[in-house]
Amino acid sequence: MLKQFRLKGSSLEAIRKKAETRYGAGARIVAAEKVTNPGIAGLFAANRFEATVEVPAEPPAALRAGNPERPTAAAGPVPETHPGLHRPAIAALLEQADATEQRLHAGTGTAVPRSAAVPVSPAVPVSTARADFAGLLEQLGKEYGPVAPAVGRSLPASVPEAGKAPTLLAGAGDLVLLLGLGDDALGPALEMSMAAGGCDVRTGGKLSAFGHLHIPDRQGATAARAGAVATGQTVLLAFGLGRPRDVAGHAALIAGFAADQIWVVADARRKPEDTAAWLGVLTQKLGVDALAVVGTADTLSPGTVNSLGLPVGWQDGRKVH
Repeated sequence: MLKQFRLKGSSLEAIRKKAETRYGAGARIVAAEKVTNPGIAGLFAANRFEATVEVPAEPPAALRAGNPERPTAAAGPVPETHPGLHRPAIAALLEQADATEQRLHAGTGTAVPRSAAVPVSPAVPVSTARADFAGLLEQLGKEYGPVAPAVGRSLPASVPEAGKAPTLLAGAGDLVLLLGLGDDALGPALEMSMAAGGCDVRTGGKLSAFGHLHIPDRQGATAARAGAVATGQTVLLAFGLGRPRDVAGHAALIAGFAADQIWVVADARRKPEDTAAWLGVLTQKLGVDALAVVGTADTLSPGTVNSLGLPVGWQDGRKVH
């Protein structure tokens, strides 16, 4: 019979050495989590690792003498990093992320915020561009099971009656889409990230922003999800729809992202009839969950957004209760 113990450390290698010292050569890491202190909107983040170590039934003398570590069984089952994901690929991703981070910032003497814009030498390959990372993504796909078709989201037969908006998803690896004309989606995405304690804010479509990685397609979204699972973050994708006449052309790409939640950013200063027209194009092809509204303080008729038939969950920098 095998026993399990919980260990903490600054890296997986440190935990591995600690496990061998305390429990002998037979100890092995069977699960790992990278716990991130998100700081403020992703700045000044700090990371540590927690791992589950499996030990043979007959412990070494050091353990029989009385080791301070407690079996995880007493505290209940070890929580999963992300529902449905098995551990081998996750542990490998964590180890790879840790090793890459150490190579990039070796010798600095200080922790470098993950979200800060730091020049990287071309000689150091980006982890997501390496062949082994691609293999891990493939393994993740096999362990996670087949990806649900993009049309799997239930689509309303018509614009639903506005009710209470759902809570913004905040799970590790969740993908939340914010769709807006021009650059409307970026502001709410950054505000939501700050309110949530720091998310991985990306851009897509016709929107780009300095310091934020761009997701061009479904493969890029899958890579972003995998990275967010490792860092314990949610991916907020601010997608630029361009102009109203461009909206229909983006529908297939947006559906291909297979997002866990979709928000539409509506500007209360625009004519409600104009907003309803392009929003109707989206709701015919996508399952839209809620509205994030901007510009209500700069119009004499902020309530016109309520006629769009979707619940308002975010308004001018704050959550709507």
